[in-house]
Amino acid sequence: MIANINSSLPFNKFLAPAKLNLFLKILNRRPDGYHNLQSVFQLISLYDEISIRLRDDNKINIENSSALISKKNDIAYKACSLILDRTSIGVDIKIKKNIPVGAGLGGGSSDAATILMAINRICQLGLSKDKLMQLGLKLGADVPFFIFGENAWVGGIGDELHPISIPEFDFVVAVPNISISTSSIFASFKLTNNVNPLKIASSFDSKKLGFIDNDLESLVIKKFLTMSALMDWMKNFGYAKMSGTGSSIFLRPKSNFQSQEIERLKPKNTEIYGVKGLSVHPFYLTD
Repeated sequence: MIANINSSLPFNKFLAPAKLNLFLKILNRRPDGYHNLQSVFQLISLYDEISIRLRDDNKINIENSSALISKKNDIAYKACSLILDRTSIGVDIKIKKNIPVGAGLGGGSSDAATILMAINRICQLGLSKDKLMQLGLKLGADVPFFIFGENAWVGGIGDELHPISIPEFDFVVAVPNISISTSSIFASFKLTNNVNPLKIASSFDSKKLGFIDNDLESLVIKKFLTMSALMDWMKNFGYAKMSGTGSSIFLRPKSNFQSQEIERLKPKNTEIYGVKGLSVHPFYLTD
């Protein structure tokens, strides 16, 4: 444990990447109310920026650049409280949000995961990756994936992770100016009968897996006219899919020129992000 904690220390800076669900298959509903699913999670080069500095008291102070995140529901604060429980350590944290909120890109979960990993390192707490993933699961089903730190075939509620090799594809991600609640979408989802699970793969075969859809997509498009219109527009450029429970829609562009065209022609109140697939979380590149 670090002694002589001093708030005059400089901030340590970390990147928290977003992710895409390359497909999403809902298998069944569990007795605890959660759903078992299958997906492939792809890390992408869209990042929140997190700065952490130790304090000379045990207070947790978080500044978040997004007005959409209330202090009461701030998963970043919950992550700090969880890992610093039973310690006398305090932190100042600044979060610059670049990942849209409520877009199915995992921004909040990524922030929480990065905070757990960063505080563990800075404060020399000595927690293993497995222990951090166990802590992360208490915060949300997607948090363990970001601590896992590599692209994954995902099962269970998002906590069963198997490494998968994926080429470093380019993606264009379109996000309208709406935020969609994950819990409300799952609450409205009607399961179909006889859903057969897919066989776990260790590498991403675009011909076999690239055209599996997102089971929640049709529900979201029916509920949100903006999503329906954006999906129709994106399909003019290629095979478009929704990530997670929305609101982001992504595709693999045919060329850099097409990416630029999508940006130039984007609909009103829509942000376009040109990103690359990552093979590893940037936190682990600084070990």
